[in-house]
Amino acid sequence: MAQAHHHNRDGVRLESYIQDDSHFIVSVKRCVLCSQAFVSVFTEFVDWAGSNDAQYRTVLPITDAEAEDLVAGRLTPHQVGALGADRRHLHSDRPTGAEEATVYWRSGAFAVVEGH
Repeated sequence: MAQAHHHNRDGVRLESYIQDDSHFIVSVKRCVLCSQAFVSVFTEFVDWAGSNDAQYRTVLPITDAEAEDLVAGRLTPHQVGALGADRRHLHSDRPTGAEEATVYWRSGAFAVVEGH
């Protein structure tokens, strides 16, 4: 799991930003070793009181056709959570106040929520 998390940072190349806001970033990335496409969903929630913002990231493998649909706008960022219904995806969760992120695998649809 830690290797997958590390590889997602250093072993992929950015292909396209789908949404690039300060607290909500959705991008298509591709593995430099095997060319597998992934969608990465990053959400941050500002902690106005303590300034230790909660940050969440989900990385989901997608098909080339799904990657094309995301880039072309035929698939919206909020629809990608449904693609996880029958696929494993990697999560990194660091709630407000946490020192480090918890990294884990999950299967099933997931909610895509914009940060603030």
